[in-house]
Amino acid sequence: MRGSARRGFGGLAFFGTPLGIVFSTVLIDLIGFGIVIPLVPLYAEEFGASVVEIGLLTGVYALMQLIFAPIWGRVSDRFGRRPVILGSLLGSSVAWLMFGFAPALWVLFLARILDGISGASYAAAQAYVADITTDEDRVRGMGLIGAAFGLGFIIGPGIGGLFAAIDPRAPFILAAAAALTNFAIAWKRLPESRVPGTREGAKQARWTSLFRAVASRDYGPLIWISFIGSLGFIGMESVFSLFGNRRFGFGLTETGLVFVFIGVFAAIVQGGLVHRLTKRVGEWPVLRAGLWLTAVSLLLMGFTTELWALFPVLVLLALGSGLTFPTISAIVSQRAPADDQGGILGVMASAGGLARLIAPIAATALFQEVGVGSPLIIGGLLFVGCGVLAATPLVRRPAAPT
Repeated sequence: MRGSARRGFGGLAFFGTPLGIVFSTVLIDLIGFGIVIPLVPLYAEEFGASVVEIGLLTGVYALMQLIFAPIWGRVSDRFGRRPVILGSLLGSSVAWLMFGFAPALWVLFLARILDGISGASYAAAQAYVADITTDEDRVRGMGLIGAAFGLGFIIGPGIGGLFAAIDPRAPFILAAAAALTNFAIAWKRLPESRVPGTREGAKQARWTSLFRAVASRDYGPLIWISFIGSLGFIGMESVFSLFGNRRFGFGLTETGLVFVFIGVFAAIVQGGLVHRLTKRVGEWPVLRAGLWLTAVSLLLMGFTTELWALFPVLVLLALGSGLTFPTISAIVSQRAPADDQGGILGVMASAGGLARLIAPIAATALFQEVGVGSPLIIGGLLFVGCGVLAATPLVRRPAAPT
């Protein structure tokens, strides 16, 4: 399977390859998540939801991902990636139909729970990429998955805003149809990337495996870097609309355009530039550069008061984050044993889920209690800590085999 990845990195034929189908799976999941961002508050208000309930409706998705990401990672290690990915697409389709035709608020919650459980298969998608790529192409494969994240956040809000003007249910029906279409394609054309069977790694208790991975010298520091960096970056995303409104008078349109700008640039970086850089200079220099660029951009943004100065900072932010996150995933996947790819990457996905729970609450509290730019400045300092940790020689050098 590894040799097939190199043939499928470009052109329309890419979307018919296993890597292209996995890319589409992640993209559709993130499109669905992106659709929710601008629509959930207004849509949930029609069911009498309070502000607190609207916040919970958003957070329950991340909670389900936190719980189920390591489960799906282990399941994919034991039974194969294909059934997990197919189940993800089918579950997402059902969830969006439930959301669009919900008769009551509790059905909205049930739909978000189901979609969070289905979306937690991201670890299996990463493991699939690790299965079918060589070490040389691993970063590029992970970068494509990262690009799917960026594109999903671009396309999702756009679909939500456009089709909601036609009918409030239309965006959810469209997301369900896209997931079903991708399910049909994957059913026909997505091969299994590893032979199913019971493995020792799959037998380990989930939480034992999680604690062992976090404490491991091979993976632990990288998981902490990913978690701390996610806190800083998601915190920025959580308050940027408020920040833009207070500092620059942004409305919904301007805020949406800014996120499109960041997403397009980050997708270009993750889909192409990061591979060329890592091939030339190696993963660790690229990771360190990404961490420091993100740190500087968040710190500068926190102090920026002129509109003309904001956009160069946004370019720097997109470049830094685009270099950082796919490179961390690639390094971890290179260090992980072949029979534990899904489990280890599942721990990383859980760390991301935990960050998506903590960061919005913490960032909003900082914004209200400390100051408009404080979440961005704190986020920048978190990335400074990540940069220092990534520069430690013991972190860069994996433990010797025993």
